[in-house]
Amino acid sequence: MRDLGKVCVQIPARAGSKRVRAKNLRFIDGKPLLSYAIECALETDLFDEIYVNTDSSDMAELGRQHGVKVHDRDPVNASDTATGDDFTEEFIRKVQPDTLVMISPVCPLLTPDDVRGAMAQYQASDCDTLITCDKTQMQTFCDGDAVNIDSSAPLAPTQKNPEVEILNWAVTIWDARAFMAHYTKNKSGYLGVNRLLLPINPAHAIKISNEEDFNMVELLLKARNTTVDSSEPQYWSLANNGLKNEHE
Repeated sequence: MRDLGKVCVQIPARAGSKRVRAKNLRFIDGKPLLSYAIECALETDLFDEIYVNTDSSDMAELGRQHGVKVHDRDPVNASDTATGDDFTEEFIRKVQPDTLVMISPVCPLLTPDDVRGAMAQYQASDCDTLITCDKTQMQTFCDGDAVNIDSSAPLAPTQKNPEVEILNWAVTIWDARAFMAHYTKNKSGYLGVNRLLLPINPAHAIKISNEEDFNMVELLLKARNTTVDSSEPQYWSLANNGLKNEHE
């Protein structure tokens, strides 16, 4: 197991969201969207320092009310043209973590167990970057070109297709020193070099990007508090003209 040193969390939340106005401050199932990421980081209980990384006075105050720290982002790194590489480099340079964890503020279904699992995987590995992802074997195209299938051949069963990994960034973990070395070399550290792509429960990594996402995720948040019927599953059967307990 590697020594993680000083472990800090950044929750990036700039004021200028475009597709949904002020989405990080918008209430969803009774509290601001940003609160979910803050509470998840606090409940994980593995971190030396937790920061809201923001250019917004409202989001900064919300962070302070939750009892976490605030990194006042340079306005240059809060513009529409600034990259995640840029604001993360600024954070590392000023806060000086050894290990930096980023928890997405737009994945409110993420759980502390998801974060603990990512931390355990990172610590047990030799990677410089861990990024959570989804995996799919569904037929995938990019710009009209097949990615994981031969589009000129008969359609193979889905389970025979190569897996495609789709980054969701719900949790990202960096070796801060390696990030800074990559950034100094080519202004890019986000993806790392020796990376570990970690699948997590896709339902926990649903990202809010537009109005429809808000509506769907609010329903899912409400459903988490609903008791699930744990009785034996039932199946319709022609043999008895109705439902019966039968595993096939």
